[in-house]
Amino acid sequence: MELDVSRALAQPGQEFPFSGTQAIADQEIYGTIVKIDDCGVEGTFMADDEGNVSVRGRIDTIAHAPCANCLQEASAKVENEFDEEFIRNGDPEDDEIFAYEGHRVSLDKLVMSYAVMALPIRFLCREDCPGFEYTDRTDIPQETGIQYPFAGLRQLLDQIEEV
Repeated sequence: MELDVSRALAQPGQEFPFSGTQAIADQEIYGTIVKIDDCGVEGTFMADDEGNVSVRGRIDTIAHAPCANCLQEASAKVENEFDEEFIRNGDPEDDEIFAYEGHRVSLDKLVMSYAVMALPIRFLCREDCPGFEYTDRTDIPQETGIQYPFAGLRQLLDQIEEV
């Protein structure tokens, strides 16, 4: 999404509204692929006397990833507010600032950054997700040669069930 800021540059201090959508590429976060729906973006922008552009607004979208407990599909609403300044003729490679040239400000990096910052730490398919449920204890994977810390308790449980 790009903003044409030519009117704001001609009228420093005057706020201009904007709204639209921004596509965000799938993100790999700690080895998990998070898919993010098109992001709704709305807000205002204004330029100062030096040509820097302040952009203020909010984003909202839905993100999808595997549930942290059971690996089923999980979704989370993602909302965040932003208030950033775009530096005219700034270094576009500098990750510490948002920069622009000419009369167009690209919101791609800003929207992606604020969407990722608002992602939940853990995705859950539902709040009370119990995780993997084994209907029969024989479904539990048995690997030979591996020591389990509660193997003794498992033997006791097996003895109780035999009685």
